[in-house]
Amino acid sequence: MLPGSPKKEDTRKQPRLLPRHSTMQLLGPSLLLLVWWVPEYLAFSDSTKWRFEHPHTLYSWDGACVWIPCQYTTPLRRDQLDNLILYSNYEYDDTTKNFKGPILYEKTKSLRDDHTPERVQFLGDQKSNCTISINPVFEKDNGWLGLRLTTKAGKWMEKIDLNVSKTPLSPHIQLPPEIQESQEVTLTCLLNFSCPGYQIQLQWSLEEPAVTSTSLTTKTVSTQSKLTFQPQWTHHGKNLTCQLWDPKAKRILSEETVLLDVKHAPEPSRVEIVSSPAKEGNQVEMTCMSRANPLPTNYTWYHNKLEVPGRTNKTFQIPAVLLSHAGQYSCLAKNRLGAGPIGQETELDVQYAPKEVTTVIQNPTRIREGDTVTLFCNYSSSNPRVTRYEWNLQGSWKEQSPGVLIIQKVAWDARPITCAACNQWCSWAPSVNLDVQHAPKDVRVQQISPPSEIHSGHRVLLGCNFSSSRPRDVRFFWKRNGIFLKEGKELSFDSISPEDAGNYNCFINNSIGQTMSEARRLQVLYAPRMLRVAISPKDQVMEGKKAVLTCESDANPPIFQYTWFDWNNQNLHHYDQMLRLDPVKIQHSGAYWCEATNQLGRVQSPPSTLTVYYSPETIGRRVAVGVGFCLATVLLVFWGVKLQRSWKRIRSQQGLQESSSGQSFFVRKQKVRRAPLSEDPHSLGCYNPVMEDAISYATLRFPFGETDTPRLGDAGTLETESPSPNRDDTVTYSVLQKCREGDYENVLPDSPEDEGIHYSELVHLGLGKRPVAQEAVEYVTLKH
Repeated sequence: MLPGSPKKEDTRKQPRLLPRHSTMQLLGPSLLLLVWWVPEYLAFSDSTKWRFEHPHTLYSWDGACVWIPCQYTTPLRRDQLDNLILYSNYEYDDTTKNFKGPILYEKTKSLRDDHTPERVQFLGDQKSNCTISINPVFEKDNGWLGLRLTTKAGKWMEKIDLNVSKTPLSPHIQLPPEIQESQEVTLTCLLNFSCPGYQIQLQWSLEEPAVTSTSLTTKTVSTQSKLTFQPQWTHHGKNLTCQLWDPKAKRILSEETVLLDVKHAPEPSRVEIVSSPAKEGNQVEMTCMSRANPLPTNYTWYHNKLEVPGRTNKTFQIPAVLLSHAGQYSCLAKNRLGAGPIGQETELDVQYAPKEVTTVIQNPTRIREGDTVTLFCNYSSSNPRVTRYEWNLQGSWKEQSPGVLIIQKVAWDARPITCAACNQWCSWAPSVNLDVQHAPKDVRVQQISPPSEIHSGHRVLLGCNFSSSRPRDVRFFWKRNGIFLKEGKELSFDSISPEDAGNYNCFINNSIGQTMSEARRLQVLYAPRMLRVAISPKDQVMEGKKAVLTCESDANPPIFQYTWFDWNNQNLHHYDQMLRLDPVKIQHSGAYWCEATNQLGRVQSPPSTLTVYYSPETIGRRVAVGVGFCLATVLLVFWGVKLQRSWKRIRSQQGLQESSSGQSFFVRKQKVRRAPLSEDPHSLGCYNPVMEDAISYATLRFPFGETDTPRLGDAGTLETESPSPNRDDTVTYSVLQKCREGDYENVLPDSPEDEGIHYSELVHLGLGKRPVAQEAVEYVTLKH
């Protein structure tokens, strides 16, 4: 290594250079090398070495200044500085083997400040003082300074840390380890800055006198203010501030605040109740609030000035507060500095809902339905006082005054009533029953048995029920269709019949009144009965008109099918209730019957006979065509034949009366009552309803030979027959027999003399003398 290497002259600042305290390490084996370097490091061979005293770090802020107190000692005491250079944030260049960086100040042996800026001043000398002032200092100066000293004996680079902030420095408050109440204490406000010529002040937030001083030594550069005072317990927990004040600009540059921790014995305090007033039964927590530093370690509680044993904690808890817990509470606190006085008393107010609430009925007598009822709501005590009342009832009512209720026209089914007395909370009284007296309610007829349909012949039991009656002593009565039946709760039928059907009511009475049930319709089910065939109009009808046959019956449930049959028991395949014949014919005459069916059975009716009679037009037509032709033939064949009488034989065989006359034909009509008709259904086919119970007979009497006897045939023509031993040989009888289809009667429907039997006799006129006319006989001449 060449002599004069900068690495050898500044071993303290560069890692590869030897440190200042390692000079002796160059001796020994490395002696030849040191001898070779004697001209540059002659100082190291002396017992002395480079020594510097200055603050390790200097603090300032942008725009302020820096005062650097500095002392140095050269290796040789007699050496003087040849050169001094102040670098800013220097660096060592391995290439040039030298230091480089901005030069803030340079001073040669002649003490000429050729390169010194105005803001940097060297305040030292060439022997021991190296004090420097930088005014102003800038934020860009932040970092480190390099103080390069050169003497004949050697060179040295001293590093000085420089902390330049953007804003002013903050002071720092120094507190003693403990501050006790009433004991004098001194507080220090320290600022790591001091620069002659730059005015600053430190001031306190407490209005106490303070002493400010500065320190500019190679150990410290600072400004401090000392505050001495006697703290009180009221200072504890308070903020204490030290401010850096710029008197020129009259503004605060910076400040620091600390919290005063003043140790003191407990002070009187109050009892704090978390929830007061407290509701009975709720949890209550009380806290002893006592100012003390350090915190109290023990508490004593008092209730109504009496110590509460076993309570030593800060909190006093009551899980469920009672009325007995109400009263005045106080406490006393202790810490290591002593015990405080007993604090002020605090009241625990225990509140509760109204107690012993009752509902009282004022009415002196028993209550009847529709009465006016007055009730009172009473209670024994309340905290706070009762402010309102509540009632749980329906209907028409009003509160006459607080706690007094009036019910207008009380209902029979009034529910139990209760009231509540309320402050912040409501207490409900036990319910009271008005026991309203009333007539039986909800009276109804109940079918006990059978449970469903009632059939004819069943045993039926009805009951009379009700829902309510006050009083309960009642009597039961029954009615059917509004007619009284009997007394009793039940009505029974051993074998019910259709005639028992109807509307049934039961009614119940007590001492208050009587109530009747709604009518219950009792239906009895039965198969069809009382069947008959009704003919309209009645049972007689004229041909060409309309006939309606109705199958009438009594049945429950109603008949759902009808079947019709005729006299031949032939099914007509007609299933309606009515059988209509429109127009009705002679052939429709005969007996008819019907069959009815419902869900319970099938029943047949007895036969009913329909008689269809000829209309006047038919009678006239057939007389003209039939009888006229027949009589004309008789006159032609038997003209001159003599008719004779034989009244007894006629009456015995025909039950008729006849008369004879002379040569002409006359028809005499006389009324006679007829015999009963045959029961043969079709034998009534010619029954003439106009004549009611009458029938007409006609006797033809002609002169005849000894052997031949003319008669009227079945077809309406004349025939002859041999004499009969039981007959009059001189008379031929011609009787109109039972009509068959196509026959007719010579009886006019509109004849005014239709209440009797008509018979006619035909008399041959012209040969004999005309008989004398009879008063009871009408003669009708039949002309050919």
